Amino acid sequence: MPLKPRKQAFSGLGSAPGQGILAPPRPMNSLLRHLSPVAFAVLLCHCGAPQPPQCHRVPTASRVPSATLLAQARQDWAVLANPGRRSEWPASQTRYNDAVAKLFDQLRCGPDGWDTRAAAIGTRIGEASESDVDPRHIDVLFPAKLVNGHVVREHKTTDGVGVPLVGWKKTSPVGMKRDPYLLPNGLPYQVSATLDFSKPGLPSWHFVKRWRNDETKIGDSTHTLAADWTAANRFYWHMCDLDNLKIQNVLLPDRYTEETGIYFVTPYDPNKIPIVFVHGLVSSPDAFKNMINELAPEPWFRKNYQIWLYNYPTGNPWIYSSMKFREKMREAIAYARTKGPDHNLNRMVLVAHSMGGLVSRSSVTDPGTVMYDGLFKKPLDEVNVSEENRRMIRDGFLYKPLKEPKRVVFLAVPHRGSPMASMQLSMWLSKLIRLPKTVTIELLDTTFLAMSDVVQGEDPSKRIPTSINSLSPTAPTTVALNKLPLPKGITFHSVVGDRGKCNSPDSSDGVVPYWSSHVEPVASEKVVPCNHSVPDSPEASEELKRILKLHLGSSSSLKTEN
Repeated sequence: MPLKPRKQAFSGLGSAPGQGILAPPRPMNSLLRHLSPVAFAVLLCHCGAPQPPQCHRVPTASRVPSATLLAQARQDWAVLANPGRRSEWPASQTRYNDAVAKLFDQLRCGPDGWDTRAAAIGTRIGEASESDVDPRHIDVLFPAKLVNGHVVREHKTTDGVGVPLVGWKKTSPVGMKRDPYLLPNGLPYQVSATLDFSKPGLPSWHFVKRWRNDETKIGDSTHTLAADWTAANRFYWHMCDLDNLKIQNVLLPDRYTEETGIYFVTPYDPNKIPIVFVHGLVSSPDAFKNMINELAPEPWFRKNYQIWLYNYPTGNPWIYSSMKFREKMREAIAYARTKGPDHNLNRMVLVAHSMGGLVSRSSVTDPGTVMYDGLFKKPLDEVNVSEENRRMIRDGFLYKPLKEPKRVVFLAVPHRGSPMASMQLSMWLSKLIRLPKTVTIELLDTTFLAMSDVVQGEDPSKRIPTSINSLSPTAPTTVALNKLPLPKGITFHSVVGDRGKCNSPDSSDGVVPYWSSHVEPVASEKVVPCNHSVPDSPEASEELKRILKLHLGSSSSLKTEN
């Protein structure tokens, strides 16, 4: 069973002032401060999974008679519907949003269903279109303002009409098979709630999927919908299994094998280009949370791109993770092709950090026999192994590259390895890694040992390389990869970290020196002032925006509607 993330308290109703759903945890006591990272990780794994907030009692500030709030909202709706009263819009928008927010608190709290609660306050749940969330079909819907904390660097919002909400739908119900491309334990929704007075009878609630719509019609007027782009992002990483216990992700990769795969952040849309984020060592897809937080508010991004995340245990050697990446990508691409035209699949972009860059680079590069010859002495046809193991070797070293990606962005990638992988501490950590049985059996017991007479280099009976070993500048797979040129037909970009000395080519991000992260030929190379956590750099996010706009062509060609 996959490990569950650590438990954090929700605030909502009845919590201390200033404490939200993602309030910073209290400082650890002296005992925990003296625990080793490994011991601390082991303790954390026993904590329970967090749950979305529920509301059973209307907050005090929202205990205003619903008739009073409806009258106020109706009055300001009429102002917002009239283009001739544009000067009054700002004040009316504020009053309308305040009334709708209080009404929503009354709507969401209580034991009865959504329709019953809506009727009780003189409203109804509107018919949900493709652009709407039906609250009856998700697990919880709550105000975005309840989500706080510091999961991402900056809080991104858009001012407008409506109340920003966060929705949550479990994707792994007990006893039911999960859709293989949905996020493992839940799907977050960025929602804007409006109360519509345009039709006779009870006003109707609409819960708009904010990534699908930027505007709403009120009478003869068009208004920007309010949005909180950060709240759903923060809440997802709070709830998500993909972000739990990165140390164990390395040391016990077998515990995470089940979660290896491609995940769609929103339902697949054939009209949008996939951008695939591939994380690195001791990491998870949350390495890109600040980048995603910067991209989400951009209308051009939401209308042209969709986000895919690749999650994998990072204790395995990168060549094995690369094999699994190609396998999972081909499965996801095949699935996507059943959903509509595939022209945008062939415009795919990979964004890869650290070791994920080796996984990505190798996956789009035709290895010929170079990767195989770097490790083995004899041609595969002359090796006495089972057909299953022969297939595994072919998939790992003599594979066909992915053809769909047309642009790759490297973020602090150790193309020529990292000297840190050869340091004594790193070698000690490498010995702690317990590779999955699937890896040790496939790669060691039935392959390397069976091929002891054909493996290049030292005694193959020694312990199979881990991710840390495979990042050494002298690792055979890393050396072999660098003998292969970057493939033609794909545009490459590189973003390199510099801790502040600004002395390239002698600089370093603290983990990867410039001589390793620099690769040619690339369309652009950007050095940013940060450590190895390049995806957290504001400059790196701006560079990615530039590259993604470039990928779309001139600004005049950007799609302006879904």
